[in-house]
Amino acid sequence: MKQIKRTACGIMAGILLFLSMPLQVLAANGENYVTGDNSYRQPVPQAYNVIRTVNNIGDFEDKKLNFKNPQDIFIDKYDNIYIVDTGNKRVVKMDKNYKTLGVFYGDEKGFDGPEGIFADDDGDMYIADTGNKRIVHLDNKGNFVEQFTNPESADVSTGEAFSPSKLVVSNTGYIYVVRGENIMIIDGNGEFRGFFGQTNIGYSLWEAMMRIFASEEQKAFITKRLASSFINATLGNDGMIYATSMEREEGEIKKMNSIGINVYRKYKTVGNSISNPVTDFINKKLLKSVVAGKSFKFGEYFDDDGNYMEPVFADICVDKNGIVTVIEQTNGKVYQYDQDGNMLVAFGGYGESKGTFTRAASIAVNSEGLIFILDRINNNFQVFEPTDFIKLIQDATTSFNKGDYATSAELWKQVLKTDESYNLAHVGIAKTYYKQEMYKEAMDEAKIAVDRDLYTMAFNEYKYVVMREHFLPIILAAVAIIAFVIFVVVMFLKFTKKAFWSYLESKNRKMKIGEGLLFCGYSAIHPVDCLDGLRYNKKRINMAVPFIIFVLAYAVRMFYLLYVHFPLATIETLNINPIFEAVKLLIVPLTWIPASFAATSIAGGECKIPEITFTSAMSLVPYILVFFPLTFLSHIMSKTQQGWYGIFNIIAYFGMFLILFQAMRIMNNYRFGETIKMMLISAFMMAVILLVALIVYSLSARLIQFIIGIITEFRLNFL
Repeated sequence: MKQIKRTACGIMAGILLFLSMPLQVLAANGENYVTGDNSYRQPVPQAYNVIRTVNNIGDFEDKKLNFKNPQDIFIDKYDNIYIVDTGNKRVVKMDKNYKTLGVFYGDEKGFDGPEGIFADDDGDMYIADTGNKRIVHLDNKGNFVEQFTNPESADVSTGEAFSPSKLVVSNTGYIYVVRGENIMIIDGNGEFRGFFGQTNIGYSLWEAMMRIFASEEQKAFITKRLASSFINATLGNDGMIYATSMEREEGEIKKMNSIGINVYRKYKTVGNSISNPVTDFINKKLLKSVVAGKSFKFGEYFDDDGNYMEPVFADICVDKNGIVTVIEQTNGKVYQYDQDGNMLVAFGGYGESKGTFTRAASIAVNSEGLIFILDRINNNFQVFEPTDFIKLIQDATTSFNKGDYATSAELWKQVLKTDESYNLAHVGIAKTYYKQEMYKEAMDEAKIAVDRDLYTMAFNEYKYVVMREHFLPIILAAVAIIAFVIFVVVMFLKFTKKAFWSYLESKNRKMKIGEGLLFCGYSAIHPVDCLDGLRYNKKRINMAVPFIIFVLAYAVRMFYLLYVHFPLATIETLNINPIFEAVKLLIVPLTWIPASFAATSIAGGECKIPEITFTSAMSLVPYILVFFPLTFLSHIMSKTQQGWYGIFNIIAYFGMFLILFQAMRIMNNYRFGETIKMMLISAFMMAVILLVALIVYSLSARLIQFIIGIITEFRLNFL
């Protein structure tokens, strides 16, 4: 009894320790960091410094000196700066030294709430005159050239509302206007040229059926599904349209080619395929969830206080080397990514001090890599200069994109000298090794970076190289291993069968430990025979056997976690909590014992606690027999074989359920229907037991806090 109490206390302590672990590390405003799994923030050296804040137009002759609610900032190829000063209904142009070159109010009609601007290589300006529902074209001197209003099309309805807010102009003269769920294309003659970039929302079988069978009154209440709206857009040197949107399925940041297809890193693909709930559950929950994957999100889904949020990227800019930078309008954070969608750094924050923002509205970058961020509440823009640290990172990614892998690897190594914990450097080095066909080295770096996808790519190539170089020895070794496995299986079948009959034929003696373990092993092949034999020999079972099986299953679990192949691991080695793993593995079979006894004892069941304990432990045999060899087998597999890998998991857990089901039926002499009913009742009882345990845990935690509080008060007042 004392041992049971100690074990229970240990399990409770493990649960308490696990639940008290912090989910994320927060960083204060102004700190530089990168995010990892579970929103963990890894601090990094300073990436950008504020070198200037501009609040007004300087000594330029204009009655309105200060900015008022500015909405957009743009930098042309000559590093001239354009500010859409919305509150003052004007556009301000500055040179790269922040000297005002001109202040433009448009034509005779003037601007009304302008919100966006684009300047081409000739200095011509295209202003989104939002309030006047038009786009105004000015030359480089600010003279009115033409205007574009809502285009008409004989083939497609372009909609009645035309309130352009943001726009870009391609090298071919096409104007791309941000327009809700898509981007409208207008040519130089003001003609409608189509829509661009709308996210494919997929096919809904439910909606199709409603359109066919619903009445007109019912159809009136059907809400039309719409794609997520775009927020802003910019034009990269590669001719691609980079945009931010409210898209939560595919990703808030997009890089769209000439036909509007997003080629940037995606959360998941959204398409027209008809989903099947059964296959979706098997593919997503059973087959693929067994592999730890590195999920990512653009921006962050938790603010500095740890509260959940969904990022809203007000603007996006792309420098000459393809480095993507976005500004989040709610938390004021700046996030920078490479062309693969990997976060390089995050900085900034909410506030009115230098380096923070009250309501960031727009972002731009010049040819020297200086970042300009416009704040429409503080009515200014701040200029950020990159440090040597972020320059190294950007140069490393740029060298890789240009195919200079040796230089890229060397630059990444210099990054590690500055910050040895900068994880993306290991990813970069692994990629350079992969491109140079140094697959073993790439695997080592990818493992340090905990990048299973990259490790899998290198491992698959490494397998082919090893196969080509050592084909004959590998074939001979494979034949020897297969022969050995067959021998082990045959001997296992022989000894388990022998133990099974030995136990049944010996009517007057208690089960031996070794005999009992082999008897349980036979249940993985013939569960019905074993349970039948157990039913008529209940009094001779040895209760040391289930205890040994519980310990053995736990040992297999720990062995699996420690030695499974890296790309197929379900948890990082450093994150393994032995107590918590014991709880996860044994909570079902141990909870099953009192739950099934409580259920069957009130329904004419014949099973007692010892038999239920024995059969509950027996249900872990499939887990042991699958996961122990699977640990070795995993070392020739990778994430590309995770479907097959998942099948082994299904076999193990299905075998566990099958033994419990048959034990309920045979040991209690139930019919099939009665067995299903009692299984459901037992499952409900398990839920009740777990709920009670949770309540006891919560109350215990409160009691402990109360006692600690009393002790603390006593020490402060009387000692």
